[in-house]
Amino acid sequence: MKKHLLFTLIGAVILFVWQFMSFAMPNFHKSSQAYTPLQDSLLTAIEQTGLKEGMYILGQPNPANMNEQAKWDGDVKKYDGKPWAVINYQMSNSFAMGMNMVRGISVCAVISFILFWLMGQMKNNSLKTHILLSMAVGFISFCFVPYTNFIWFKNPDIMAHLLDGIAPWLILGWVGNKLSV
Repeated sequence: MKKHLLFTLIGAVILFVWQFMSFAMPNFHKSSQAYTPLQDSLLTAIEQTGLKEGMYILGQPNPANMNEQAKWDGDVKKYDGKPWAVINYQMSNSFAMGMNMVRGISVCAVISFILFWLMGQMKNNSLKTHILLSMAVGFISFCFVPYTNFIWFKNPDIMAHLLDGIAPWLILGWVGNKLSV
């Protein structure tokens, strides 16, 4: 159990630090955080509409209006090539990061705990097996959310998400092997 808790702690730190680096220091995800000098006028215009906080897909029919939806379904080509956008609108920015960091490191600890448990279920405790299992978990996590979202929404930082689904998981596989031997 001591090794399991040690891996949980080390794994949480590895995942948390990787996530920080991925979005902050070298910022592999900068393509999805692009700046526009139009930001002030765009935010003012959105605020003036009275839009409630939430995430919106612009360029689609009103799903509550069956006539509009039927027209859309009947003539999808009419909308092909037209502009569209995804907006995640928040009415208040907060730089209070304490609770977000606690939640982030907690999730990383739970993930690490589960990964080490999976490693313990294997009959073959070789370095190769630990790394392949760990990378499989990372690749599954990449495919399930970032990649399936990319298929539909063309997130510009998809390669950064792929790197996030491989690099820290290689390290976790190596650490897991060292602790399980």
